[in-house]
Amino acid sequence: MVRPPRAPRASAYVRRRAATEPGEAARVKDLLAVHGLSPRKRFGQNFLIREETAERIVDHARLDPADVAVEIGPGAGALTFRLARRVRKLIAVELDRGLAAAMREEAAGFPGVDLIEGDFLELDLAALAAEHGAERLVVVGNIPYNITTPILERIFAQRSVVTRAVLLVQKEYAERLAAAAGTPEYGALTLFARYHARMEPLMRVTAASFWPRPDVDSMLVRFFLRDHPPVDVPDEALLFRVIRGSFHMRRKQLMNTLEETLALGKDAVARLARQAGIDPQRRGETLTLEEFARLARAAAERGSSEVRP
Repeated sequence: MVRPPRAPRASAYVRRRAATEPGEAARVKDLLAVHGLSPRKRFGQNFLIREETAERIVDHARLDPADVAVEIGPGAGALTFRLARRVRKLIAVELDRGLAAAMREEAAGFPGVDLIEGDFLELDLAALAAEHGAERLVVVGNIPYNITTPILERIFAQRSVVTRAVLLVQKEYAERLAAAAGTPEYGALTLFARYHARMEPLMRVTAASFWPRPDVDSMLVRFFLRDHPPVDVPDEALLFRVIRGSFHMRRKQLMNTLEETLALGKDAVARLARQAGIDPQRRGETLTLEEFARLARAAAERGSSEVRP
């Protein structure tokens, strides 16, 4: 049997340098050095190195000893074993092969931790919940900024088996999620998240809490996944089509955005807006989720004769 080559071990100099740094930073750098690893920009790797911050994140997850939790990207384990001590089972999902191998070694003494080497964006959460006898899962993670939206889409798509998600995201991204109608941060992302979950900003996490240090601060946010959407629409796809069209041309009036998005003439748009009780001269960026839902319901009612796919 041919064994795969071992990862290169760090030099004594690198080990000594890591050992001179305090606390969690030293542990993270030493773990990577031992396994011949370094942060990979491709995977958006910024490792959490503040122990008190890690403790607060785990506290905010509101875990129960009966819970089954999924950690997105355990990295060097800043959250992993703190989470594992509070739940019945922790499934840690790591895409980076080197980190997955390192964490598998670290988790050898924790029977409550399962390490999956793979992509969270391809993970079947329903199958995972069934495998571990859990009605619903808790998702936690310090996630890469560059795939935050795909991760949210994946969680929302499987919301029937997720009770809540506690995620570290870019601070500006969190501001977009929490934005009020009419503000510059308000957009299609805001409404997409609001439709699927109730979101709470929890705490700011400074860039100095990570290594390598990112260019921006982060925000810890908690999502409570909705059993039922907060608005009633007959066609979700139509609702988000109207929303995306309105924000694609956010400075234009609804008269113009709906004309293009729904392929309607101006008279038909005026009738649709009147039916929804909304002034067609308003801009989409001023509408609430409920007002967009009224437009979508009106469009669906008139759809058979006027709205084209």
